[in-house]
Amino acid sequence: MRRRLARGIATLLAVGLVAGTFSAAIAAPTGLGAPRIVNGDDSAPGDLPFLVALLDTYDFEEEGAFQAQFCGGALTTPTTVVTAAHCVVDDTTESLTAPEDILIALSRNLNSSNVRTVGVKAITVHPSYDLARTTFDIAVLTLTAPVTNISPILPMRPTDAQSLTAVGAVAKVAGWGNLLIKGDSFPDTFKIGRLIIFPNDSCGGGLNVILGGITFDGFGSDEASAESMLCAVGVTANKKIIDSCFGDSGGPLIGGDGAAMRLIGVVSWGEDCATTLPGVYTRVAAMSDFLVSTNALITLAPTIAPTIDLTVLNTALRVNFTVTDDGSVVSSYTANATDATTGQIFSCTGQPRVDLQLPFCTISGLANNTTYSVSGSTSNSLGGSPVSAPAAGTPLGVPTPGAIRKVWSSYDRTIAVVVKRSRANEAPIISTSLSCSPIDGGPAKAAPFRRDWAILKKLRPIYYSCVIIATNALGSAASAPKLIKVTR
Repeated sequence: MRRRLARGIATLLAVGLVAGTFSAAIAAPTGLGAPRIVNGDDSAPGDLPFLVALLDTYDFEEEGAFQAQFCGGALTTPTTVVTAAHCVVDDTTESLTAPEDILIALSRNLNSSNVRTVGVKAITVHPSYDLARTTFDIAVLTLTAPVTNISPILPMRPTDAQSLTAVGAVAKVAGWGNLLIKGDSFPDTFKIGRLIIFPNDSCGGGLNVILGGITFDGFGSDEASAESMLCAVGVTANKKIIDSCFGDSGGPLIGGDGAAMRLIGVVSWGEDCATTLPGVYTRVAAMSDFLVSTNALITLAPTIAPTIDLTVLNTALRVNFTVTDDGSVVSSYTANATDATTGQIFSCTGQPRVDLQLPFCTISGLANNTTYSVSGSTSNSLGGSPVSAPAAGTPLGVPTPGAIRKVWSSYDRTIAVVVKRSRANEAPIISTSLSCSPIDGGPAKAAPFRRDWAILKKLRPIYYSCVIIATNALGSAASAPKLIKVTR
């Protein structure tokens, strides 16, 4: 049965990951206690102080916080809590819960005699929330009074380290949800579990993942969407599935540690509890505009100009953006190309990416062999950044590079790539090669194509950004980059 009020939690010890055409061994997190099954690690005083419980006001008055709890949430500013939209929207009538019907509890133990509560004065649901498909499953509760003695958690922004949600990243999930796969057992104090982030293709592309010796089925495009969702699950050393459960909905999925800790997801839905389908979480980085508009993410207009570089294409220039984190949330990237002779301006706009690649946009309709002055800027709902230093680019009748279609990664640090063929355009293609650059820096590795495939060997077991480079007498052009993980 498809669930929206998510699941009980346990602890991760050691796992190996194999997903579709790639595989990886993930080191066991250190510092964990003895393994527990389903109910996970007990929280300690001071753990995750931003975690809150959503209580039914009337049940709280009659029966107390433990019985009144129905969802979780995260304090992201002194006056806002981020939770799941389905926690505050009736799944039958689709009506919004009245603010006065919800209290926020700030207490690790819901059976404590002095549970601190704060009222709710407004509830805002994401305008694109789809109850049937559970897309954009996020809401913001505005509190009646500020919580000034608890440090909130910062929601993940598109400019934050994308490694927080990369394949194989470890994340924490916490809540007061059910601890049993069958039956009911709810804890007084919240539990903490550790999960592994799954590939985007398992959260809308149907890709299966093997984790800790257990094969997890991916969700197809008719069930999930990586645009607004993250998939994650964990496995203990004795092959017990770690998953959130009923009552954990709306609670935080947390990436990073210390000052780098971010709210990366919100417990959303899945299939029952601890099954061979991963849990599904709202992707917080894709919700930045909404969180800014509801004051749940305090930010500024971009204040630093981006750095740009250009990729020459046939009658086009691709503008690649590098952005310095200034505390803002960038929602769009804009580039303008000016023909110095005629003064005509051509433009393109791009959006943040959910993978590890740099954002870019492509200015089309340009004249080959004409030099253009190109500049770029970023913006959000609060304003735009200064304009970048200009870069000169000249479109050529270079080849139109193909696209990477399939990737195989083997255990000996070798990848094989099959591509859609490049197009010659104005001159015959002289060569086509595969070039892969490590995302953490260092020299690129390259190999020529033989017909429609190329092989690279002796790579490091890390992520590479790979492109197809096609060359003719007029120059070279590179395809859009594709992220590939190399395994041991």
